[in-house]
Formats: sequence, C-alpha cells, structure tokens
Amino acid sequence: MGKTFNISKLYEESLDVNVKKSKGIYYTPKIIVDYILNKTIKNHDILKNPTPKILDISCGCGNFLLEVYDILYDLIEENLYELKGIYGDDYISYDTIHNHIISKCIYGYDIDTEAVNILKKGLKDKDKVSTVDKFNIYCEDSLKIKLNNKFDYIIGNPPYIGHKNLDSDYKKYILKEYKQVYKGKADLYFCFYKKIIDNLKDDGVCSIITPRYFLESPSAKDLRDYIDKNINIIEIIDFLGCEVFKDIGISSCISTLKKEKKSQSTNILRIKNQEIDINQFHSIEELIEYNNFEKLQLYKNTLNKEWLIIKEDDKIFYDKIESYCKHSLEDICTSFQGIITGCDKAFVIDKNDKKINLIDDKFLKSWVKNKEIQKYIIEDNRYKLIYSNDIKNESDNPIIINDFIGKYKERLLNRRECKKNLRLWYELQWGREKTSFERKKIMYPYKSFENRFAIDENNSFSSADVYSFYIKKEYESIFSYEYLVGILNSEVYNKYFKINAKKISKNVYDYYPNKVMKIKIFKDSNYTNIEKLSKKILHRLKNGENNISDLEYKINSLIRSSLGI
Repeated sequence: MGKTFNISKLYEESLDVNVKKSKGIYYTPKIIVDYILNKTIKNHDILKNPTPKILDISCGCGNFLLEVYDILYDLIEENLYELKGIYGDDYISYDTIHNHIISKCIYGYDIDTEAVNILKKGLKDKDKVSTVDKFNIYCEDSLKIKLNNKFDYIIGNPPYIGHKNLDSDYKKYILKEYKQVYKGKADLYFCFYKKIIDNLKDDGVCSIITPRYFLESPSAKDLRDYIDKNINIIEIIDFLGCEVFKDIGISSCISTLKKEKKSQSTNILRIKNQEIDINQFHSIEELIEYNNFEKLQLYKNTLNKEWLIIKEDDKIFYDKIESYCKHSLEDICTSFQGIITGCDKAFVIDKNDKKINLIDDKFLKSWVKNKEIQKYIIEDNRYKLIYSNDIKNESDNPIIINDFIGKYKERLLNRRECKKNLRLWYELQWGREKTSFERKKIMYPYKSFENRFAIDENNSFSSADVYSFYIKKEYESIFSYEYLVGILNSEVYNKYFKINAKKISKNVYDYYPNKVMKIKIFKDSNYTNIEKLSKKILHRLKNGENNISDLEYKINSLIRSSLGI
C-alpha cells in the first residue's frame, strides 16, 4: 500500500465511528481506486486533449486524485515531445508538468476541511520545488453549489447516508433540488449520481463505487429512470455481499457510465463467491481473469422503471411466469404492516411472567416476531402484546398502567406522536387497525434468505418487521390460503422472487410489500392438487413432522408443469 493510502486510512481511523457514519466516510481500498482509474483516465488520449478535467466530487484525503496525478504525469512525460510538436515548444516542459496537472486538470470537493488540506499538501508534495498557480480543491458541499466546469472524467466514492440520518433542513434542500432522483426512502448517493451525470461533458466518463441497492430498490426507480434517459451504462461490477469496505455492512458496486448519444451494450459482472476477500488480490482485473465473476444481462423495464440483472435463461424463466399468471398478490389480497410499539419493553411481555395473570385477557394478544415465521407455519411464540389502545380510561386499568407500561412513561412521552398530541402516552405508537390482525392471514418476515410465508389462524399480532396479507372478499371463493402458501413457498417461486428482489447483504433479501405484492399468481387445472399437497404439509408440520420434502417436490413439479418451465 502506497503512502497516499496510508495517510488516508490513518485519518479515517482517527475519526469517531458516529462521525464516519453521519458523513458517510469510508476509506476506499487501493484495488478499487486502481480499477476505477483504469476504466477512466488510464485510457485517456493525452495528445488529443492535454488538459483533461478530472473531478472527484467527494474527494476526502485524495486517494483517487493523488493517483490521477501520477497517471497524468506519466502520460505527459511519455508524450512530451509529441505534445510540443502539436501545441508548440512553449506549451509545456518538464518543469511545468506539476503546475499543469494541478492547476488545469485536477478538481475536488469535500466538506471536511482537514481532509481537503491533507489532499492539497499531498498534491503539492509531489514536486516540492515547482510552484502551483492554482488549486482546484474546495472545501464545499458539491451538492449545494453550481460547478463552473463540465468534466471529462468524474470518479470517486460519494458518501452513503440514508434518509433517516440526514439533517431535516438539508433533507428539505435535496428533496427540492434533486427531486428528479431523491424521494421518500432514498439515499444521499442518489443525488451524487444526478450531479455527476449533469456535469459530464459529452463523451465524458464517470466511474464510482456506491452501494448496489439502487440496482433493485423501489426507492431508486426515479434514479434508474434518470440514468436511462441521460447516460449509457458501460459496466457494472456487482460485489453483492462481498466485503469491499470492512465491517460496515455495505454491499457495493462499481458503475462506469458514459455520456454518449449512441447506446452500446452493458457489461454486467457479478461476483460468484461473496466470502472472497477481494483485497487479497492484486487487482479487480485479476479477479475477473480468474473467473470470479459471472456475466449477466441488463434488461430495462421503462414502464415501471425496473432493471433486471440476470442470466438469459433466468429471463426466459421469469417471463414465462409473468406472462402465464393472470393475477398479482395485490389484486387478490390486502397487505398491512405489523405494529410499532415505540418501546417494546413497555408493551411486550413473556408468557412465563407470573404477573401476566393479573392482566385482563382482552388486552393480551399473541405476539409474532420475524424469526418465528417459518415456511407454512409460525413457531410457538413466547410473548404477548398488551394492546393498550383498547384502554378507554387509564384509571380503570391500574395494573397495566402502573405495573407494566407506567414504568416507561418518561420514554413513552418522548415519542414523536405523543409530543404532537397524536397519541396518549400509554398507547402504542402505531397500533394499526386491530381487525386486520384478528383474522386468518398470511405472515412473512421483511428480511429473509428465502421465501417464508406462513398461515396464521390464531389472530396473532406482529412486530413491524413482519408483514401480512389477507384475501379480499371477492377472491375468497377463488383462492385459498393453503394454495397461496403452497406456491409462494415453492422452490420455483423462491427463484422467481429473488430474480427481481433487492439483495441487502450476503444471501439476505428485502421482502417489502412493494415487491412481494407484485408477485404473479396463477390458477389452472393443477390448483386442487397443489392445494391438497399444501394442506398435507401444514398437517405434518403442525403434528411435529418436519419431513415434507416429498410433498414440496410434488408441488414444484405441478407448478413447473403449469408454467411450462
């Protein structure tokens, strides 16, 4: 590791963890920097354009720009006589290369004063004798200013900050200024994509490393649409859950884009082994050469602003399901989220707590958590929820108020809804509509490594990390709960969902309703047999028989037969 990267890493390690998280500061490994520069400035034609403008839009200590300097210096030095022949003897000399690069080619922005000063010093120290006319390194927020130049290359590792961690005034600003790409549960790096695209020259190239979530997340649909309409995707290197940045839980990708009118094919490479330590390799190119990535296709659905990044065979598989099925889950069912208590300690109690017998049963509800939901059934849960929204007068229920909820009164009063007088202090933060829970329904966890849909017939309530749906009245005679869990838990539908699901870490997927409720459902001559097999599975599991593989195999065979796959 070079001196540049040691300085940067030491500075990052000196920062408080909360500061790094709030500002999205993550040290970029050299292997990533090298690859991004190889896709951009390393290919530059210095004779055609001896003053390429290169921007790092969130430069930090300069991992990228200090390397850019070295690349440009070598390019100019190697072609010095040719440059003099084209542009004149006085255009450049060995003595002016240093000044030429810093004052005319390299640009950087960052909000961290100390990091900017480290970068400026690092650039100046490249040649301590030569003078520099001008530094184009600024301590400013690049999202809040108008850039005075268009750039040949934009590179870097912009900050990743979720909507919950943004200052309210700053969030209002970006919601207004970057409304084309930033809405709802977006991440700050969405705005950097737009800023980069808007400030590239025609035929300019950008290559940046960011979280990969924008490839699949519903919250990034406007960003995907903006990319589709304004720039060509040259390449995406998808690292999935592979740890590019140590110990921060970010799944990353490198996006290389070119601002050109003529579209070209996109190279999509996805890592095969997510356990691999990429920093043990000499280069990303070496990783690719040794067959550590699989080549995929990018399919764009402009109607719903979705991208499918899959193998060609999987696209055929996916299309067969989409075209054969006449219904989606959202056609058939009504979806709802679990309860947000605002303080689980106040409202959720263990069934074995001796004091539970003092509470009137009408206030106690079966409480299901994410981990208790399995395929088809819900494991015996050990907790009860105090549904305090049914309390009409706190003086009528002294045991609940004083012995349970009241112990956390101060914390409960600090909830946002209580401060705004939207909730009584002893009420649940978001109690939802009680009748939605008190019925037969299907429950599923919002994060899982596989499809896990379970039938609940115990009027269970659930935490907010569980979603549920029930069949609409007009479909109750058409579809059964047993049939739905039979196909949803099948191997076929597990593969089908994951093709278009948002992957959030190693082998873990998002199961938010904005994706789940789009799942397509069919009904044909195999309906009755699938339903019967599903009922047999439920019977076995309820009686403690866990061997259901024979029945699952039969369901999968029937589904494949119906879909022609």
